[in-house]
Parts: sequence; structure tokens; C-alpha cells
Amino acid sequence: MDPIFLALIAIILSLIAYAVYQANEANKYWLKRGIPHRKPMLFFGNSGKHVLMRQHFTENLLEVLKDFPHEPAVGFYDLTRPILIIKDIELVEKILVKDFPQFMDRGFPLDKRNAIDISLFTMSGKEWRALRYKLSPLFSTTKLKTMYGSMAECSQSLTSILDQIQEKEDIDLKEYLGRFAMDVIGSCAYGIDAKNLSEPDNEFRKMGKKSFEPDRLQMLKFAIIMCAPKLAKLLRISLAKTDVTDYFCKIIRDTIDYRKKNDIVRNDFLQMFINLKDEGNLELRIKDPDDEYLQTEVSYSVENIEFTDDMMIGNAFQFLQAGFEATAAISLLTLYELSKNMEIQKKARLEIVINVEEAGGMLTYDALKKMTYLEQCIKETFRLYPPVAGLNRLCNKDYLLPNGYKIQAGELVMIPVATVHNDPKIYPEPEKFRPERFDPDQKIPSCAFLPFGNGPRICIAMRFAFLEIKHCIAKLLMNHEYKLSPNSKPFRLDKKSFFMIPADPLLFNIRQI
Repeated sequence: MDPIFLALIAIILSLIAYAVYQANEANKYWLKRGIPHRKPMLFFGNSGKHVLMRQHFTENLLEVLKDFPHEPAVGFYDLTRPILIIKDIELVEKILVKDFPQFMDRGFPLDKRNAIDISLFTMSGKEWRALRYKLSPLFSTTKLKTMYGSMAECSQSLTSILDQIQEKEDIDLKEYLGRFAMDVIGSCAYGIDAKNLSEPDNEFRKMGKKSFEPDRLQMLKFAIIMCAPKLAKLLRISLAKTDVTDYFCKIIRDTIDYRKKNDIVRNDFLQMFINLKDEGNLELRIKDPDDEYLQTEVSYSVENIEFTDDMMIGNAFQFLQAGFEATAAISLLTLYELSKNMEIQKKARLEIVINVEEAGGMLTYDALKKMTYLEQCIKETFRLYPPVAGLNRLCNKDYLLPNGYKIQAGELVMIPVATVHNDPKIYPEPEKFRPERFDPDQKIPSCAFLPFGNGPRICIAMRFAFLEIKHCIAKLLMNHEYKLSPNSKPFRLDKKSFFMIPADPLLFNIRQI
């Protein structure tokens, strides 16, 4: 036999043996630290069912944690990477809020060579703090009221289309709500008339849908990024799909160039990014810790952080993409729950009608704000179907838990949102849709409702997303009654999606009011 061939076989077998050894050693991480955990599979850890697309990650996580109902913290293996799952609600509050400086970053590896991957979501440390401070004014009440008019125009187009549907016709609302969400984010955030409702087969809609179509390659990329960040950086692996990012980045760049050439200024997300780029730097005020220790007057130093073209494009793309799928999914699932609970739907509609009549027959921003029961319905939907399964945080300094376990610097912790939202001690009979859980008189622990996270790293666009969903549902319930079609299949999660969306179409019968 050829010696070169034999040598090659020996090298391959050695690499396989080394990989097996390393994976086996990685699987001993929580055992060595005395943390309760489910025995992991080689290479797949505790997330094999999810990686192989046999189970949604939320279901995967709930199944594993069900073995440890009374443990405040549980060890978990996301493939070969150990993650400490924090279940105790008081510990959750400490990590997200009270002791936030020690868990500031998400632990998501950032490769600055890929502009698309540079966003507020992935940024860390001083850069994240500086940009977060600058972008916060985007979501003030004044800004939201300014965007509300564009939102109302999109919802009018949506209801006009739904008015044409026959009462006994089965309709999949997911497509319509997705087109609405894309029109809203295009118009409110970037001044783009995407025409998704009027021209559903256009390129904007196709690329938007494609960006949220996960496949096995996407799963593999995600696994490499999370479990082998150095390798991912070396190979320049990105979750973004090249043709999708090229398309949307061209739209963003063309819009920026057009505004600059024609001296156009709009009150939207993109204009904020343009203004930041024109300023050139993000100022970060840093307090001198010695002042506090010496009890003298607090002084600050100013550090300038460059706001680059890549930061502008990456964040603009992230805001654009983030507005597509999650808002449409929650709008759909709210209608789904209201269709299963017709008395709740009638109560929500009555509240809407009363407030609209008081506003002179218009669904105004102020009228919408008064619709507290509708808001409770949406919050209950968020509780049942949180957009993300878990909130990741990276420990940047050794941290001692009450049970004596020390979270070491560099360890990743996760808050299991779905587990918190399904805790019967907080939400009795958690499987049931009960909007009264969020009645203003009800007391819920501060970190027991986490669809947008909590603490300083809470989703910056939370108010915008909630306003869009609330306006959409109010407009639809004003005009139509929604019932679940008998032809609709039982609800089950799409195992391929990162979001909690149905695997099969939810079919509705709608009646114009």
C-alpha cells in the first residue's frame, strides 16, 4: 500500500481521535464543577435534537430543564460549549439588572471585518454603551408619534386587502402580516416605500423572507460561531446570507446617497445613523472610580469612539432585519389566541371601539395608548411565545452565587425565557391564555416577563415593536372578526426557525364588521 496514503489515513484517524478526546473532555465541564446537568451526547451536548432539526430550541431547552424543577442553576451543553442556565428569578434579576456590569456583554463573537455583523446586538463594552446612549432618543414618545402616521397608512392598506376576502374563505394571515411588517419598517425606519402589500412578489419581500429561512448550513454556521469562535473568525463565517445582505445594503447605501445629494432630512432611524456618521465620533463619559472611593465631587473623562461606515451599515441592516419576522409572528399568534378565545376577542374589540369613538372615530396614537386590555392580550401572547428562547450573558469577572458556586470570568450564562414564562409559581396554569395576568393590579416580579430582555441591555426597539403590533391588532379587530378555520392543523413549532412560529399555516375565516 502507498506509504503516502497510509500516512494520510494515520493523520485523519489522529485528528478524529483528538476531536473525540476534546469533545469528551468538554462534556466533563459541569461534572467537575458539581453542577446538576443532563448527561450530554458526544459532540451534540444537550442540543442535539435542535441541531438535527428534530425539535425547536425552546422545546429542547424546556425538556432538559424539566429534569431539574428545584435547581436555581443548571449546566447545559450547547454542542460542546458549556452554558450555565439561571432559573431562579432573583438570580435572573441580579444578572440582568442589579449586577449588570459583570454581565454586560452577550458573548456573541464579533468579527469587525464583516460590516453586517457589527450591530448594537453584537457589540460589547464601551462601544456598545456609547452607541446605545446615542440611539436611545430614536424611541422617545415624540419620535414614535412622528412614525405613527406612516404605520397607519400601512395598516389601512392591509385592511383594504382583507376586506376583499370572502367570509368562508380560508386565509393564511402570516403572509399578509409579514408584508405589513416589512412595509412598516421600510417606511418608518428608512423612508422606503417597499410596496410589499401592493406588490407581494417584489424583490424586497422575497429577500426579506429569504433572510429568515434557516437551513442546515445556517445551523452549522451558528454552531461554529458559538462553539469555535476563533475558527469562525479565521474562516470569516457569518450568519448573514451574502445575496440578502448585498441587496439590503445596496438599498441602505443608495438611500443615504440620495438623501445627501438632495439635502433630504427625515425623522427616522436612518437619519440618526447619518447624523452619527457626520459627527464622526461617539462620546463616552467615563466616571473616575477614585472620586467615589474618596467621596469627592464626581468627575468624568470623555472618550471618543469612531463611528465608522461599517457601524452605520451594520446597525442600519440589523434594525431593518429585526423589524421583519418577530413583529409579524406575534401579531399572527395574538390573532390565533383571540380566535381560540372569542369572548376575549369580543372584550378587546369593545375596548377598541369605545376608545376610537371617543377619539372622533380615528385610531389615534392617544386612543391606542388607552387600550390597556388589548395590551394585556399582546403581553400574554409574548409570554406564551417569546421571540427568543434564552438571553445569553458573558461573565466578565468571577461571580459568586448564593449556593457557593463561582461563575468564572469567561463563562456564558443563559436566562431561559420560556422556562421563566411557564413557571406555575409566577403564572398559574401557564399553558392557558389569560390576559388578566397583566392587569395593572397584578404584581409580577420585575424579571418574570422577558420577551425583550430586561435591564440596560433590554431591546432598544421594544416600544416601537409593541406600538406596531398593538396598532396592527387594533386596526384588524376594528374591521373584522377572526375565527380559526376548522381546516387549520394543530399548532406545532417550526423546528427550523429561530423564532417561535408555527410549522403549518394557521388558517382563519374572517368576517367584515
